[in-house]
Amino acid sequence: MLRIVTFSALGVYWIALFVGTHLPHGVRGLGSVNDKLLHFGAYAGLAFLLAATLTTMRMRHGALLVPMVVAAIYGCVDELTQMAIPGRQADVADWAADVFGAGLGVFAFGLLSLATARYFSSRSTIQREAVTKSAA
Repeated sequence: MLRIVTFSALGVYWIALFVGTHLPHGVRGLGSVNDKLLHFGAYAGLAFLLAATLTTMRMRHGALLVPMVVAAIYGCVDELTQMAIPGRQADVADWAADVFGAGLGVFAFGLLSLATARYFSSRSTIQREAVTKSAA
């Protein structure tokens, strides 16, 4: 079930990201939000969801490196394809914000994974101790 949820969330997010970055003249109604901050946040989310999805697929080796590389490559492709959209342009600084955002997303997922593993590990230790005490 978790695999379906992460795949679905990733798919919806990625489609929304593609549509949002390929609208002529950008997304309206965002006010004066810094463009680089939008790129940073969007790719942090993408990399986080990629890492979550790969983890549900039991990928252990490279589970944090692969999302970073995929997000960086997609960010480059995304910037290049925007050149064909009226009012849009490719920008190396946008791609750099994508890569740094992906780094944050992967880092955040790694921290969350460690915290979750420690939490459940400590809970199972407490439960084993309780069972041992009640058996004695």
